[in-house]
Amino acid sequence: MAFGRLLADENEVDQTFGTVQCTLLDRRSSVPVRGAQVTCIWRDERVSVLGADARGTFVAELPQGVYDLVISARGYLSLFVRGIGVLGGYHQTLVRGLVPGEGRTPEGEPSTAIAGYVHDRVGRTVSDVAIHVNGGQRAAAYTTSTDRSGAYVLHGVVPGMYDMIVRSGERTLVHEHVAIAHVKDLVRRDLRLIQL
Repeated sequence: MAFGRLLADENEVDQTFGTVQCTLLDRRSSVPVRGAQVTCIWRDERVSVLGADARGTFVAELPQGVYDLVISARGYLSLFVRGIGVLGGYHQTLVRGLVPGEGRTPEGEPSTAIAGYVHDRVGRTVSDVAIHVNGGQRAAAYTTSTDRSGAYVLHGVVPGMYDMIVRSGERTLVHEHVAIAHVKDLVRRDLRLIQL
C-alpha cells in the first residue's frame, strides 16, 4: 500500500484513495482460496503485491484510478482481471471465482471503469438509482446501482461511445453521452439530479 502511495505521488495523480476488498472463491465449490497472490497493476506498473488471507480475502487501499489485477494460486488457473475502478473515498467489495487447474485464463480486452457519486439538487446522496451504460447495437452494456453513499462503479468498460442513463423505477433522471478513449484513466462522472 505504501508503495502505491509513492507511485501516485511521483506521477502527480489525484491523491484521493479508495479501498478494494476482494474475496476469492473456488468457482466449483465456493470455498475460499487461501494464500492467493494478487498483483495490482496501474498504468503498466506493479503497484503492490498482496496475499489473500485464510478467508480468501485481500484488501488494498489504492489511489483513485483503474487497475488490472493478476491473481494466482497453487492449483488454479491464473486470473487476469482488467479495468477495476477505484473511486476515491469509497470502499467496495468484489467476489471473483478461480477455476481449478494449471495455466492462465485469457486476458480479455483492455478496459477502464466509470465511477462517481450521485447527489440530489441540494447535495444529499441518492441511493438505489440504476446506472445503465449502453454502447449501441453490438457494443457492450453495463448496469449497476448506487449504494447508500450514492456511489457507483462500473468495471471492465471497453473504449467506445456510450449512452449513460440514470433511472429511478421507470423514470429517466439523466441521459448523457460518454466517450471512453483511454483505458488507463478512471472516467469520473459525479452526477447531480435536478428531480427525483
